[in-house]
Amino acid sequence: MISWWVWPIIWAGLGLALLAMLGLSAWWLFRKFVVLTGDLADLAETLVLLEPDDAELARPRLAVLADIRDIRAREEARRFHRSTRRRERHDRRIARARRITGVDALTQQWPAGWTSR
Repeated sequence: MISWWVWPIIWAGLGLALLAMLGLSAWWLFRKFVVLTGDLADLAETLVLLEPDDAELARPRLAVLADIRDIRAREEARRFHRSTRRRERHDRRIARARRITGVDALTQQWPAGWTSR
C-alpha cells in the first residue's frame, strides 16, 4: 500500500507537468503569432503596391443607393480599364511571339543537304 504522503507528491508533479506543458504551448503559440504579424505586415506592403491607380474603381458602393447614371458610368469605366489591360497584355504577347518566331528563312544557315533537293 502507498503511504498517504506519496499522493500529494504525485499530484504536485502532475500539476507541475501541466504547468510546463501549458507554458510550452503558450510560447509556441506566441512565436507563431509573431511570425503571423510579420507576414501580415509584408502582405500590407504588397497590397499597397497592388492598389489600382483609379480610386473610383477600387471603392465598392451600394448600387441600391446610387443613381443609375453613376452605376453605368462606373461599370463602363471598369470595362474600359479591363479592356485596356487585356489589350496591353495581348500586344505584349504578340510582340514576344514575333520576337521568338521572327526567323528569316533566307538568311538562316541550314545544314548541308537540306537545300539541294
